[in-house]
Order: sequence, then C-alpha cells, then structure tokens
Amino acid sequence: MSRFSMGEHTIFHDDAVMWRVGGKFGDKYPIERQSTSHLLSDFLAKLLFFFWRFADHLITMVDGICRVMQDIDLGVNDEPFVLPQAVIQQAAEENHFILVGQPVMPRRQNLCVIIAAMPRTWGLEGNVRGRITEGRIFQFVFPSEEATETVICRGPLAYAERMLVLHRWAPLMDVDLLNYIPLWIQILGIPFQFMNREVILHIARAMNQQYIQMEYNEENGGRLELIRIRLNWNINHPLKFQRNFQFSPGENTLLCFHYERLRGFCESCGLIIHNTGACVINNEGFAPDGNDDSGDENDEE
Repeated sequence: MSRFSMGEHTIFHDDAVMWRVGGKFGDKYPIERQSTSHLLSDFLAKLLFFFWRFADHLITMVDGICRVMQDIDLGVNDEPFVLPQAVIQQAAEENHFILVGQPVMPRRQNLCVIIAAMPRTWGLEGNVRGRITEGRIFQFVFPSEEATETVICRGPLAYAERMLVLHRWAPLMDVDLLNYIPLWIQILGIPFQFMNREVILHIARAMNQQYIQMEYNEENGGRLELIRIRLNWNINHPLKFQRNFQFSPGENTLLCFHYERLRGFCESCGLIIHNTGACVINNEGFAPDGNDDSGDENDEE
C-alpha cells in the first residue's frame, strides 16, 4: 500500500481501492479511484485546449500585424484604371434601392441572422439581398422602389424583440442618421377644448426630438381620443412615457405617450440601446462587464 498527501488529507491506495484519511478524528473512508488512462486523457485535453487558445490568439495577433503592414501607399501613384461605363451603370442600377441600418444592441442581434431572416419576414425572400459592411452596419438591396417603400412603411422594425435602425441609403448619406429611428407616438390625455394643430406641435417639440409629421384632422378633432405624431428619435436619448403639461396656469394635466411597434427598451432609464439588467441605474452607477454583450448572438426573431 502506498500513500500521498493532499492538504489536510492523506490518500492511501492499494490495488483494490483508494482511501482518504483526514478530518478532525482521522476518519478513513473510500473514494472513487480514477484510472491512470483517464487522468492522462483529462490532462491531454486541457493541454490541447490551452494550445488551441494560444494558437487562436497568436493568429489574431498575426492578422492584425498583417493588416497594419498592408496599410501603406504602394501603388497610389500608378496610372488610374478607368472602369467601363457600361459596367458602372449596371452596378449603379442594381444598387439603386438600398436600405442601410444597424442593430441598437449589436451583440444581442446577430447580423448574419438578421440579413437572412428579415427578407423572409417581409415576404421578399429571394428578391432582397442582405450584406454586412464595416462598422457592424448592414444593407438590404431591393429590386424596386415599390418593394423598398413597402418595408419603410412597415417601420419601425425590430429583430429578436429589439429595435433596428433602418434608413434609405444615398451616396452622400450622413452616417449620424443611423442614430435615429422614426417613431409614431400616440398622445393621450389632451383636453378636447385645447386640441388643435398648434398645441399638438408644441407638445411634440417639448420632447426635444426632430419633428416629422402629425396625424390629426381638424374637423374631427373634438371627437378624437388620441393624436399621432412622428418623431425622428435619437436612440441615445431616453424615451418618455408620461409628462405633465399646463394648459391652464398652475394646473397640471398628465399626458401619456404610447410608442407604436416599440420593442426592447430599458424600463429603468428609457434607453433602447441596452436591457434593464445592463442599466447603470440598476448597477450602482457601473455598467456590468460586457454591457449588453453577454447575450446569445444566435437569438431568433
């Protein structure tokens, strides 16, 4: 019989069984014996995993170095190559109807799944091409103006219960536009005697967002229970669901705002760029590790 020590316990083993002796009273009790081959295979598996992680990290570093090395201007002074105008014209026609966008929670909305799933959702599978560009931005190429407009009118759009930013592309498009989502907002609670277009416009401006349009009929105003306005909402600004307005001096009237087709917002601060669990308000002023990045990139719609 042989033995070896592990901290407060001493392990004895013979050909039949392995024993552990330890504890306050020197208790002796049998433990499961592992074969040498099992221990060796476990060790080799861990060793292989370590080398795999090291190799993966090394490859990533090498790729980064290669990209930096290639960022040089060799060839910039060569004579320009003139592309055939017929080829350029055909390419421009094929890429004329494009919607460009991005997810508001990128690590919780897998881009590859989005560009594969959304055409099916729109009933345009096989007619719409999706592609991913730099900066985690995606594009959808449509066959016609009619198909493009149909999707725009269905907005705002969401995937995996989280909002998507989607805008019509133009050659001189301002990239900052991808921080805005056009939202239809219902306003409830305006007293009938104060309801007209100017009052509604002032309420819309009080929300500090870019005003687009309103849906209001002056002739039917006295019989309406709600009004709809459309604002270009900055996704970095919190949503507001209730606010007091004074139609008469010193008298507050609480108005409620309902955002149509809204998905996935933080119930603590009103932002749509993170979940409630990732809000700094719920984490004593600190965003949790990875912020929203802990989600499954394979979330389904």
